Amino acid sequence: MAIRTLRHAESLDAIWEELVYTEARLMKDEHAKDLAAHFASLLKRWEKVQQGQRAAWREEIVAQAWVDAEDDALDDTVETVGRALLAADGYDRKAPRFKRYFPKAPNAVMRFGLESELALVRAWPDSLRGEREDELQALGPRVARDVQDGEAAVAARTAAAAGRADHRVREIVRFVDDVNGARRSAYGELIQRAQKKGLPADWPSRFFRRGSYDAPARPPAGPAEPAPPNE
Repeated sequence: MAIRTLRHAESLDAIWEELVYTEARLMKDEHAKDLAAHFASLLKRWEKVQQGQRAAWREEIVAQAWVDAEDDALDDTVETVGRALLAADGYDRKAPRFKRYFPKAPNAVMRFGLESELALVRAWPDSLRGEREDELQALGPRVARDVQDGEAAVAARTAAAAGRADHRVREIVRFVDDVNGARRSAYGELIQRAQKKGLPADWPSRFFRRGSYDAPARPPAGPAEPAPPNE
């Protein structure tokens, strides 16, 4: 029976288990122990690949934390702007100026994810600087800082996601391909030895686990950005 091909979607932990099992089985058989060294080498390489994956995951989690922090900061600013506008317009939520800034209620805007909220408030700094009230004018630089910091956080999250994807293609996929190549090569050699030494027909397959499948690995990404309500 042929050995199975390890899938690119399998977790690195599952790949590690396969390598450990095969190395151990090879070491325990006098007819095959010389083949164990290559799998030991792959296990050392696995450690570097796994460290790279953890580093990529960490960058993505850190980036999401930054996005969440900037989202909270912008929410606070939006709430402050809303209160200032209401006070300036006599607490009339239907006033044209209030509706210009808030086509949706402030609490609805604050429920947006950071990217959607940035799209709404990006032009506010220039508009606020042109208002007649000093309090509203003073809020312009605060909004501008929040927009700048928020855009930087979103860009960092995008870069972190790209870095994780790059690592998977450049390191993990290539590693899994090399592991599969080593397994097939060893299996072929074991078949030849079984034939030469008159060993049982299933002897070559005994060195590889059967039926061990693992769910696709999923990075610990941060919470998905909620869609803007009623859009």
